[in-house]
Amino acid sequence: MAAELTQDATTKQPWGAGRMAYYTDTPAVPTFTTVLDPETQTAVLIDEHGRNVEMGEHGTSTNSTTSTSTSADGGAPGSADSDSVPCNDQD
Repeated sequence: MAAELTQDATTKQPWGAGRMAYYTDTPAVPTFTTVLDPETQTAVLIDEHGRNVEMGEHGTSTNSTTSTSTSADGGAPGSADSDSVPCNDQD
């Protein structure tokens, strides 16, 4: 955003510039290396000290949605459009 000139030809600071601040310091993110376990053929995370990183358990889920259908123009009396209905399940 360009600075505005006022009537006396001085520049005016954009309104949001006075609200700006530096980001706070964030902690360092640990470094992980991904390797393939030869027995299970699954990925294993190793931390910077050579230890296995346990990622915890997580389940699976499915997500399906019924399709939307529309009746033809001049369709039978009483016929209506139908919307999609989401169906989500998790275990």
